[in-house]
Amino acid sequence: MTALLDLAFLVPAFAVFVLAGFFALEIAGAFLRPRSLSADAKEAGPIAVIIPAHDEEASIAATLAGVKAQLRRSDRLIVVADNCTDATADIAAAAGAEALVRIDPDRRGKGYALQFALEALKEAPPSVIVFIDADCRLEAGALASVAGAAEATGRPAQALYLMRAPESAGPQRKVSAFAWLLMNEVRMGGLFTLFDVCRLTGSGMALPWDIAKDLDLASGEIVEDLALSARLAETAAPIFVRDALVTSDFPSAEESAAKQHARWEHGSLRLALRRAPSMLGRGVARGDLRLVAAALDLAIPPLTVFAALILAVSAACLVPLLWGSTAPLALSLSALALLLAATFAAWARFGRGALPASALGAAGLYILGKLRIYGREGRASSQRWTRTKRDAER
Repeated sequence: MTALLDLAFLVPAFAVFVLAGFFALEIAGAFLRPRSLSADAKEAGPIAVIIPAHDEEASIAATLAGVKAQLRRSDRLIVVADNCTDATADIAAAAGAEALVRIDPDRRGKGYALQFALEALKEAPPSVIVFIDADCRLEAGALASVAGAAEATGRPAQALYLMRAPESAGPQRKVSAFAWLLMNEVRMGGLFTLFDVCRLTGSGMALPWDIAKDLDLASGEIVEDLALSARLAETAAPIFVRDALVTSDFPSAEESAAKQHARWEHGSLRLALRRAPSMLGRGVARGDLRLVAAALDLAIPPLTVFAALILAVSAACLVPLLWGSTAPLALSLSALALLLAATFAAWARFGRGALPASALGAAGLYILGKLRIYGREGRASSQRWTRTKRDAER
């Protein structure tokens, strides 16, 4: 009987230990020399840049100007004005983009807009398509780098996509910027260096047409980029192009930031529960290390949720001490130590610019803010796609 009770506590303790160990491994991989794709780099054939936009008249012109500066004569710039009630389509057309107007109030979401553009491209397909969000900026050379990597390898390619805290934002947004950097630069870099796979993060992702033409992106999935990552990990694992930088700003207003976080965190948790176990099982059965790594990466919850989960498991593992069993608690506390040590190492090496030491005190407020995300309001926001208000609209 005691052995069965031990097992009941050992299983969750072992699970969080494995995930924390993989989290630490990803971060350790980021300390290694990054994998270079320069040897395989080549100029891509015709590129089609697709920008999904819903009521983006305040910011779309700046994004279009930045993208156009990196286009060649053979490339196309397409804006999908999706269920817009403003002048987004007119501004896009005036800037020289192809403006596709989509009206379907019952089918809202980025995935529907992207699929609409893919269907329009089938008559004259490009070599590579690149998805850019309507509020993003491309650093010099980013478009050529990410599209060229996709063309050369025949695999989806993801640029480094970072969210930054605007000057007007408080210290909590700086913590958010570090959390984003931890996931999209540090963990992604380590994952790609060690296991030749990465996530797609929505903006700055390039797909060869031979892959894109067979996709069905038309869904109301809140985290459509993560869902696509899980699907492609089994057939054409994405690659990470770290020197292609795409950036955007967090909204300064707490309400907009909370809704944005709620959509992503709730959506990623639901997707991980649905997909990670089956991906892991297939990866182990096939001996596919890429798929195993992608599954473990997907299974790691958002940082504060992960810490809360480990603490909850550790608290539960105090019970076996009553009959002298220390292994479950030792495993769960080891998981907590790995999580804390790896996060601190990542901050010390990569995160000081995003989160100065003077702003570390805001971490407590950031964690408290998660209560809003996981409360009733956050759960309601995560059930449907809603547009995040930009600072330019305030």
